[in-house]
Amino acid sequence: MPLLHHLFFITIYCGLALIAVLFGPNYIPDLHTGGAMLLGLWIFLAGVVLHEITTRRANDEDTIAKLETLHHNQAVLRDRISWTRREIKGMAEAFEAAGQSSKLSEEQNIINDALSEVNLLKTLMPRLTDPFLGLFDDEESSQFDEPEKKEVVRQKQQVVKSDFLDDFRNERALRAGQKAKVTKEQVSVLSDLSETEVLSIVRRSLRDDRIDMFLQPVVALPQRKRKFYECFSRLRTSHGQMIEPGQYVSIATRAGLITAIDNMLLFRCVQIIRKIIRSGEDVSFFVNLSSHTLKDHDFFDDFVDFVRGNIEIAPHLIIEVAQDEFLNLKASELLSLERLVGHGCRLSLDRMRTLDMDLKALAAGRVRFLKLESWLFSEDRGKTKKFLNDLRSLPIELVVEKIETEDALVQVLDQDVAYGQGYLFGEPRPAKP
Repeated sequence: MPLLHHLFFITIYCGLALIAVLFGPNYIPDLHTGGAMLLGLWIFLAGVVLHEITTRRANDEDTIAKLETLHHNQAVLRDRISWTRREIKGMAEAFEAAGQSSKLSEEQNIINDALSEVNLLKTLMPRLTDPFLGLFDDEESSQFDEPEKKEVVRQKQQVVKSDFLDDFRNERALRAGQKAKVTKEQVSVLSDLSETEVLSIVRRSLRDDRIDMFLQPVVALPQRKRKFYECFSRLRTSHGQMIEPGQYVSIATRAGLITAIDNMLLFRCVQIIRKIIRSGEDVSFFVNLSSHTLKDHDFFDDFVDFVRGNIEIAPHLIIEVAQDEFLNLKASELLSLERLVGHGCRLSLDRMRTLDMDLKALAAGRVRFLKLESWLFSEDRGKTKKFLNDLRSLPIELVVEKIETEDALVQVLDQDVAYGQGYLFGEPRPAKP
């Protein structure tokens, strides 16, 4: 019941009680002042009881209406999930039928690849259609308008290359003495969004499959030759605008949506790896997974089975976990990572905050890459030298990230670091499966 209605009812019975006390003795001859006060108190109590009964009845009606709405939405969601599963099952049957009738081995491999990706997507669907995530709410029932429709939101412009594979094409063209062609496009990035607006975009992006993968190069030093790529997710609005991870990761984590985003990023990376394998390029990809994804045993077990059945993907996939989250993983979660590494994938730790770490224990835990920020090397040169000496005797590669200036690069090169990453070597660029 609205607040104004409550105030209206309170005003009525309080006013009636006050009238009875003040004017009762004037109109009722036998009523004295004490009796008038008792009458006013009785009227007030009666009004309170009636107010309570009316309020409870209104609340009960609202609750029933909400339950009916939830029941309806549940039925709609169940129908959509059933429809999606039927579509995926039909796609899988079509791929299997085509695979049985295929005569060319290359076509057979492509069909098997697509079929395995469809099966992986089938395991992902229950997470994307979880009714508690609100991904399939009707447009009319949404509480918030999508912020991309608001003119008050400020935007900034970024220039990015159209496809990360242009790097390889351009390098080959330069070696052949040809002029390299680089196509650029403008990407509008939304900024200054409220938490409510960001959450609305996250839900709509998941619902409408508008999660794009961007790749940033990791180069070998000092040649600056591209050796790896790190995968980043970007959420795209219906108007083609982007929001960056710094805006939505913490919000999506609190809302329970980060696992769905990680799963989609992992699926996109698998598609890119297939493209790389067919092109003959030797490139590996860092994919950052949150602890929430590692704790999703159902999906992660399915993904381990997927990698085991598509073993050619494993050498190109580097699973990246934050150091703090890695140290807090349970035994069962570490076992899942161990199984994935056992099939040929590699493990990387990032977001390192200190050089004081047990490197031998990390190497024994199958960690093969460490990512540190460049500022760590300028704090204590003696500690840095000891860290690098200890690292050289272990099968762990070091990547220094967030190198954005030539001066920062000089400090890193002085320490004989193998790999570097940062805006100095290239911005994140969109990947097109």
